[in-house]
Amino acid sequence: MCITSTGKWSILFSLCIICYSFLSAQVVKVTVTESPAPGTITEDTVYYGKNRPLRWSDFTGRVRQQSPSAALSFSGFSYDAGILVKPDTIHVHLFLQTYFVRSGSWVRPGENNTYALSHEQLHFDIAKISEIKFKDSVLRDHLSPEYYPMEIKMIFLDAWRKMNDLQETFDRDTRHGTNHSKETEWERKITRKLLSDSDPG
Repeated sequence: MCITSTGKWSILFSLCIICYSFLSAQVVKVTVTESPAPGTITEDTVYYGKNRPLRWSDFTGRVRQQSPSAALSFSGFSYDAGILVKPDTIHVHLFLQTYFVRSGSWVRPGENNTYALSHEQLHFDIAKISEIKFKDSVLRDHLSPEYYPMEIKMIFLDAWRKMNDLQETFDRDTRHGTNHSKETEWERKITRKLLSDSDPG
């Protein structure tokens, strides 16, 4: 049987219609898990856990002499994904983690007091809040079967940008922890947000 050029395009078009119909019939279902488990500690990473606050022994990095800060925390959040595709549903399981990198975090000699550690803990808490916002957005948004990996990535990048903005605002408002009244305001606000989440980790 000979298929003309027009016939080839007709077959290709039909296949596209079939694929589109298949994708259109699918829905994207997202579930999430904290992994590693909250409070897990590895050689270089502390994973956020409400029962495992930061300690000065977690700050193992080399002091940046040019920095004006007394201490610095390297924290953030990330995700990994597992995908299971079925005829009617694309199951996306996100493994979320809020982390503190020990070798990227440091404190100047003589500055390792309780108040300064509380300030650095609040930075870690802000990273956790940002992970919660990312999780809530992914679970709330309607993801398309065609573009869900990119959509999840864009939600993540937006949450990451907002986290950085919030970290900078926190340091600016508290003058890097030297304005004690502002520090107290932020501590209360951050604590309320963590408690309002059903499972802050």
